Amino acid sequence: MKMNMKRISLGILLFCVALMTHAQSVNTQIQKIRDFYNTVQEQVKKGYSTENPIGTAVIDHVATYSGVGWIKGKTEIYTYLYDGDDVDEELFNTQQVVMIRENFERGPWQQYREYLYDPKTREPIFCYFHDMNPDTGEFDDHRFYFANGKLLKALPASSASKAKSALKIANGMKAYGRSIFEESPTDLE
Repeated sequence: MKMNMKRISLGILLFCVALMTHAQSVNTQIQKIRDFYNTVQEQVKKGYSTENPIGTAVIDHVATYSGVGWIKGKTEIYTYLYDGDDVDEELFNTQQVVMIRENFERGPWQQYREYLYDPKTREPIFCYFHDMNPDTGEFDDHRFYFANGKLLKALPASSASKAKSALKIANGMKAYGRSIFEESPTDLE
C-alpha cells in the first residue's frame, strides 16, 4: 500500500511539474508576441522611412443600408517588405502583412479589431476584438494568442470557444491585406 501511495504521489508531482513547465513555455511565447506587438506599434507610430520600412494602406469604408442606416469604418494594413533572407523567388520584394486594424461604427454600435502576423511564417499570432455586445450595450474585449495555428491562450478564458472563428477571420483579413498590395492597376487591365 505504501508503494502505491509513493507511486501516486510521484505521478502527481511529475504531472504538476509538467503543467508548470508548459505554463512557463506558454507565458514565454505570449511575452514574445507582446514584445513583437509593441515593436510593430512603435514602427507604425514612426511611419515609413529607410530605417523603418513598414508599408501602410488605409481604406475608408462608407456604406448605407436601407432600414439599417450607414456604416463607416477604416481598415489599416501594415506590411514589411520581404527582403528575401532565404531567397524565395515567389515572395521576393513583396509586402508581407504584419498587422491589420479595423474600426467600424453604425450609430452607437462600434467594433475595433487588430490582427498581428508573424512576418516569417505569415500566420496569425494575435487577435484583439473590442466589440459592442448587442444584448448588453457594453463592450467586450477578447484577446487570442496563437502559435502554429493553435490557440495558446484566450483572455478572458471564457472566450476560448471563439478562437477558431477569430483565427478564420484573421486568415481572411491577411488574404485581403495581401491582395491590396499584390494587385496593381496593370493587373486589372
